[in-house]
Amino acid sequence: MTNISPDISFLTSYVRGQHAKLLSINDFENLVNKPYEIFVDDLKSFEIGEILRSNPSYKSHEIERFLTRRLLDQYSFILKNIPNWGKELIEAYTTKFEVMNLQRITRYLYSKADINLREAINLRAQELLGRTSFIAKLLQCQDLSELFDQLKKSEYKNEIEVAENIYANVGDIWPLEFAFDTSYLKQMLNQASKLRRNQRVGALKFVHYELLTDLLLVILKANFVGADINEALKLIPIPNNFPFKRQISELMAEPELKANLDILRSFKSAKLTSGIERYEKDKMFLHVEIAIRAEELEFLRRVFYEDYGILSVLSYLKQYETQIKDLNKLLYLKEYKFPIEKTRELIVNLV
Repeated sequence: MTNISPDISFLTSYVRGQHAKLLSINDFENLVNKPYEIFVDDLKSFEIGEILRSNPSYKSHEIERFLTRRLLDQYSFILKNIPNWGKELIEAYTTKFEVMNLQRITRYLYSKADINLREAINLRAQELLGRTSFIAKLLQCQDLSELFDQLKKSEYKNEIEVAENIYANVGDIWPLEFAFDTSYLKQMLNQASKLRRNQRVGALKFVHYELLTDLLLVILKANFVGADINEALKLIPIPNNFPFKRQISELMAEPELKANLDILRSFKSAKLTSGIERYEKDKMFLHVEIAIRAEELEFLRRVFYEDYGILSVLSYLKQYETQIKDLNKLLYLKEYKFPIEKTRELIVNLV
């Protein structure tokens, strides 16, 4: 049964119109087959790439920032038109844009990329949050050690201390990425719980599914690299009313990745099964991660058409975000001439 809310009807009508402008599966199929320069030129023909017409730079990290700016435009419009009862929830969503900036900074410091970090982040997101001075200090960091020190002086302190311990053992930045996510998810969970019931159900459904995705990935990644699962789970909050506790408990009880993957197969999802089969073929864990995120995208596409309330708005924003992340991934894979036949397997919208 659809959820209809008269005071949000304008916004739900708006996101339906905007949703129709998202890239289709066929659009992604066509873009996957194009070399880098043609891919960027073709991107300009879509609304999401319109900004590139006045910014003809082909530097991938700059294009990534431009694409994210389009998502910020959508967010700003929604924030301006959301009824007062939903404003704090949408404002909590803003934290995700800082998270995306922090993840970019972490990624470039970790890879020791020779770029100006100021060109990699989206300053407008920090302006919306009133946190330009916070990000300015992070942009001065020369390495991950300096970044850790700065983040420990912020509200990310507890999560970063947990992530730093895991990072020291596994040598990969995924614990940091989930630590940043935690801050966003806590705020979203808090605000979703405050909504009136007819909107609270949908908002919590959205946040709970994001939590499920992160929890699955943290458990599987921890088992994949032999990290302590209980320590890793300190990265993600599990609410008392979490509807997927049974599935998470089953995964936590199994210390071996193979057993975890067998449990995932029991979910009877074609996307998850295919991702596991690809992993078993070449032992690249990214296949499992892509499959889990593709399953989340499938959920978002489904509930978008079932709901005429806040869930449809959040679903649209997350689908837009997933599209941007896939396009950014294509930028780097094409820039480094990754084989086209393998590229397709790494694009969430095509899995």
